[in-house]
Amino acid sequence: MPDAPRWRRLLLTGAAGEIGTVLRPALRGTAAELRLHDIRPVASLAAGETAMGGDIADPAVATAAMEGVECVVHLAGIPRETGGTPEQILHANVIGAHAVFDAAREAGVRRFVFASSNHTIGFHPADRPVGTEERPRPSGLYGASKVWGEALGRLYADKYGMEVACLRIGAFRAKPGNARELGGWISHRDMAELARCCVTAPAFHFLVLYGVSANTRAKWGGDEAARAHVGFVPQDDAEAWAAELEKVAPPPGSVAARFHGGAVCELGFAGDPDRIS
Repeated sequence: MPDAPRWRRLLLTGAAGEIGTVLRPALRGTAAELRLHDIRPVASLAAGETAMGGDIADPAVATAAMEGVECVVHLAGIPRETGGTPEQILHANVIGAHAVFDAAREAGVRRFVFASSNHTIGFHPADRPVGTEERPRPSGLYGASKVWGEALGRLYADKYGMEVACLRIGAFRAKPGNARELGGWISHRDMAELARCCVTAPAFHFLVLYGVSANTRAKWGGDEAARAHVGFVPQDDAEAWAAELEKVAPPPGSVAARFHGGAVCELGFAGDPDRIS
């Protein structure tokens, strides 16, 4: 017999986006109702799914979306550095994250899974591994907005008792696209499993996990205890594409090659990389 649903109602924001579209099938059955929210239309509803729309950064919209919800997977926002203007990133990722966290608090939501990013640690030197305890060093404004989201998650876990998991998602693609992603890629299958594990896991307080596959060249870690707690065991490895992707690497010594954030660190760079240690 299939397992009983973990939650009565689960809210997935950003449900019509790249990641949300992949997560929907994996989250079916984890709750009696899967509520899908996006500013764009959500198509092809399955049994047990309902859809809502609107700008989730609007507190009234966030409050309505949160009615009766016990668990949230929050993906909504500008998904990359070049995805919007600074003002748009501020609205969607900073104001929006606060609106969703606070609506969740008011609604008594028990668990909140936040889509963070590897770009929270992008300016750490790429020749060193990075864990979950190092200070944030965002690659850009997008990464800085995710630092804010992680800080909110810590606050709402500590101050309000909400269970919060922050997922520092790597390069989410069907297959890795460049040499950097030999370490930082996450497959569709592994991303879906990571989200499902965080939704169905036993109770926790606050977790930070890297959303990466079982890549031979992975340099992000320190989350082994958190992975074990939620039961996440990634299956895929970018190494299968190594021969072709090693040719798609930034020039040695370039900003993109020297830091974990890769090409995003290089966008608009006007500093001295030798001063960044």
